[in-house]
Amino acid sequence: MYALRTTLLLGAFWLLVFLAGIYKVHFNMSRQQKDLTTREKKVSEELQQDEEMVASLGTVQTELESVKNLWTYRSKAIPRRETSHETYDYLDKILARQQTTLNFDYVAEAVADSHGVRTANYKLTGEAKFVDLFRFIWYLEHLPRYVRINSLQLSQTDVEKTEEAESLAARRWVKFDMSISALSADREGFDAVQYATEEAAPGETYDPFAMPAAAVVVVPANVLELPNVFESTLKAMTPEQVYLIDQKGELKVLVLGDEVYLGRLTDILPDENRVVFYLDQLSPPRQVSLQIKAGK
Repeated sequence: MYALRTTLLLGAFWLLVFLAGIYKVHFNMSRQQKDLTTREKKVSEELQQDEEMVASLGTVQTELESVKNLWTYRSKAIPRRETSHETYDYLDKILARQQTTLNFDYVAEAVADSHGVRTANYKLTGEAKFVDLFRFIWYLEHLPRYVRINSLQLSQTDVEKTEEAESLAARRWVKFDMSISALSADREGFDAVQYATEEAAPGETYDPFAMPAAAVVVVPANVLELPNVFESTLKAMTPEQVYLIDQKGELKVLVLGDEVYLGRLTDILPDENRVVFYLDQLSPPRQVSLQIKAGK
């Protein structure tokens, strides 16, 4: 009697232990596993981001060094303040550097402010000899004060009639519409130029309205005396062969792929009485067709 009771109690005890183990393994530890998996994924992502940041560090350092150099050795300055009449006076001083035909209307337009950097826009409309306008733009670009050219539209007017021994470029007149921006910023260091470039004289021989020089086409000599398709006549053809009279009056028989001067035969079209050559030694390469002429 007592043995049976003891056996039942022990059985119940071990059943409880077994059930507790199942709960621990299948429920509690399962949740822990999911939590650990989630944490592992998060840590892996953070490590990946750290690796990417480390990999990009060299590029960032190089860009930073480049920007530092640009700033340290800058040749342009932005004044602490700017007004319309001060900018006009600056442009007038450029014109006064030497005698000029440049004449323009000066109109103040919108003013914008972004984080303490003020941008004042102006429109210049006028006319001049092209060389004088070119010189004015050259000084805007090379003198220390930063004035940005936003747009420029040119149109040619009459060429000045003169007995002087001037180049055509020096006698052309243009009308122009120019948009510029003058910047100012009340910040330390912006108004200081750290590096001054040598100021060379602007060129005066460029002529934007001159006809461009004709391209010089250089082709190899026909040392092999191959048929020149530009000087040959197509006489007959079959689906496999072409019969033509070359530049020397001689009969030549060609098949697909045969060489001609500057190229080769690439297509035979009996239904169209036409053959096609691809001249890949021309610049640019092109296709040339020859056709049997009626009555010949």
